[in-house]
Amino acid sequence: MSPALPSIKRARAATAVAASALLAACVVGPNFHTPAAPAVTSYSMVGDDANIGPSRAAIGEKVVSEWWTLFHSPALDQLMRQAVAGNPTLAEARARLEASRQAVKAEDGRLIADASAGAQRERANLAAFSGGAFSQSLPAGFPTNPEFNLYSIGATVSYNLDLFGGLKRRTESLRASEEEKARELDAAYLTLTGQVVAQALTIADANIQIQDLTEIDTNDRADLDMVRKARAAGGASAADVAQAESALAQDQSAVPAQPQRLAAARHQMAILLGKTPAEWTPPDFDANSGSLPKVLPVAVPSELVHSRPDILEAEAKLHAATADVGVATANLYPNINLTASIEQSALTPGSLFNYASTGWNFGAGLTAPLFHSGELTAKKREAEANARAALDAYEQTVLTAFAQVADILTSLANDNQSYADQTRALDAANSRVGMMRKAYAAGGISAYQLLDAERAWRRTRLLLSQQGFGRYADAAQLLLATANVPPGVAEGRVAAP
Repeated sequence: MSPALPSIKRARAATAVAASALLAACVVGPNFHTPAAPAVTSYSMVGDDANIGPSRAAIGEKVVSEWWTLFHSPALDQLMRQAVAGNPTLAEARARLEASRQAVKAEDGRLIADASAGAQRERANLAAFSGGAFSQSLPAGFPTNPEFNLYSIGATVSYNLDLFGGLKRRTESLRASEEEKARELDAAYLTLTGQVVAQALTIADANIQIQDLTEIDTNDRADLDMVRKARAAGGASAADVAQAESALAQDQSAVPAQPQRLAAARHQMAILLGKTPAEWTPPDFDANSGSLPKVLPVAVPSELVHSRPDILEAEAKLHAATADVGVATANLYPNINLTASIEQSALTPGSLFNYASTGWNFGAGLTAPLFHSGELTAKKREAEANARAALDAYEQTVLTAFAQVADILTSLANDNQSYADQTRALDAANSRVGMMRKAYAAGGISAYQLLDAERAWRRTRLLLSQQGFGRYADAAQLLLATANVPPGVAEGRVAAP
């Protein structure tokens, strides 16, 4: 043999390996790129109400991940820890994320060689001596269909070259789906924290309303008693008494709705913590349970698209859909599978590992689509259409998020203005009541006129209290709309603060 032949063989082998590596590196289909953020620096539209009042939004200041802590309520912080640990919906989202992770691991295994081994013992027969001219020459009594034991042990290895990256794109799609589930979990986490705060605010407002309505009822009864005495003394008419009785009945009719509202909020809070209403009682919240944040940090638009879970979830869906185009494209091209196996077979266990019992094979299988009646091409076009739909959905999610923030900013400004106006109205009503009481004492006005002024003052105070609840709700919604999720908290790996 020529000494040059081994070198030639090695060169050919190297060329073959290089060609295989080049083919294996060929990944067809579009590569995913994160869409650019909208080129805007503000959420509000020209002409929107200005952000005024004691509670103001600060665009661009550092967003606090544990956004509810800005209300400075230890009881609320404690409830949040319990909710993150026990909420069933959050636990469901965690399980879905884990299932997605396992799907990725399963698909990753297809990118490396598969190996399997087995051993068996079987009872067999051999029909080689039955029938035909050969069997006629056998001695009398020779078994024509002998039975025997067959022992075998072996292993098989296979490897998909993935010439055009179909498996790689499939794994990329599954990883994007895993990211989608992670962002779904983050969204579930934020939804939960928002619901806990909403129920806590409702409990506080219902308690405040019950207290205010109780005071109004007490004052109405005192006014009715005063009018009745004035009627007995000739200083008030029957109509004045009827008016006082009507005011009392009307104010009393507003009381039952608040205990019902309080009970519903408390029941819902128990569910959020993963408990039945019968086995748990939430703490009470009132006007002293927290404070309204003076500054509400809000992420700038360019940061919101990289931190808000629903936007990131839509981005992950777009990524998965883009990778699926690569999977469908790769299906249009040939693929090669390499397989190798070795097997030891013998009639007795002691002979299994003899050289003469060894059998092996090595081969490569090529599969290529020949005629699928346009099925594979249609599948590719379907994947491309799904990718376009995912892009449209992503853009719509971004627009909706920006509009939501703009709506809340406008609502906050309007509620701040309404609260300021209502405060001035309460001051004016208070001054009017003081003057009317002096005039009534001097005999200058009727009891009906005084009662009307006092009732207007109490109703104004009640409206101011209700307006304050609106400002708290606006603040919570704004913080929630631009909040991000602390790493590990939604998954339960890190405790909520």
